[in-house]
Amino acid sequence: MDVIPPANPVFNKEMEEAAINALRNERYILGESVDKFEEDFAKYVGTDYAVSVSSGTNALHLALLARDLTIGGEIITVASSYIATSNSILHANGTPIFCDINDEYLIDVKQIFDKISKRTKGIMPVHLYGHPADMDEINEIAQKNNLFVIEDCAQSHGAFYKGKMTGNFSDMGCFSFYSTKNMTVCGDGGMVNTNDGKLAEKIKLLRNHGQHPKDVHTILGYTARLNTVNAAIGRVQLKYLPDWIEERRKIAKKYNEHLKDVDEIILPPGDSEIKKPSYHLFEIKTKKRDELLKFLKENKIICLIHYPTPIPYQPLYKNLFGFKEGGFPKSEELSAQAMDFPMFPGLKDEQIKYISEKIHEFFNR
Repeated sequence: MDVIPPANPVFNKEMEEAAINALRNERYILGESVDKFEEDFAKYVGTDYAVSVSSGTNALHLALLARDLTIGGEIITVASSYIATSNSILHANGTPIFCDINDEYLIDVKQIFDKISKRTKGIMPVHLYGHPADMDEINEIAQKNNLFVIEDCAQSHGAFYKGKMTGNFSDMGCFSFYSTKNMTVCGDGGMVNTNDGKLAEKIKLLRNHGQHPKDVHTILGYTARLNTVNAAIGRVQLKYLPDWIEERRKIAKKYNEHLKDVDEIILPPGDSEIKKPSYHLFEIKTKKRDELLKFLKENKIICLIHYPTPIPYQPLYKNLFGFKEGGFPKSEELSAQAMDFPMFPGLKDEQIKYISEKIHEFFNR
């Protein structure tokens, strides 16, 4: 058996030709492919508008600025995510206020009430690993307290909540196209989806030095544009994405079937009446995580850990806010026990079977 990687980003001939065509025939910055990619992605997600930016982090950052977050404004988010989630709040001069996670590894809605203060401006839930957060409850809290909501959809391309794709349940949904995501642009890239035309126009200003028309700068903006060649590749990737998502879901189903009898593993949440995850990662929990990682690596199966330290316990956040271990116990448990198995379109049945057999072998020793 050859080495099985954790992910396998796709770059094929069609994407290569699209990139070369963009390089030869379009402006390198804000070319025609950028506009078309935005139109295609808005249609895919189901929103009226989509505005491309240079990364998922910038998508969150500019979304917060578009909602006029000011110095000291508090944004309630989750302790277990990639650090870009809360860093975007710092970039926008706000203050992140953390909640612990629930049993689905998502923001615990029950904790949000106690986190609201006079300084609270918004809520930023994360659809972690491709599992939709509890958007109805979050939006109800937001409406009662006059708060905005921005979805971190960096890992949830193709995930559905109540029949609609994530990114549809808030002021703005922010996607990432980093190279290991469900779809990529073969480099950094991001998208802000919204049904609010004024917010879309403000994101366009913010990403391009606050400039409109040319050489007229009305607000303080940034260099946060998506390169034309990346957009051209993204358009091709987007055509494949629905099939890729279905393949991820089938792989998850096979993992569940093969591993349901392993008592030492907690499998990820699956479908429910209102949620349909897209499995950016197939994240499991086990108390023997580190030993299992080592054993699988010895057997040519490469697994990863996302994320070994909850955000509040990163040195940056300890130094800024004085967080100490013990405040977010479920996030701590996830960081100590979670690992993800190989998950990517093209993962073969015999590879899934081999991985599952080796996991059984480890726990039967």
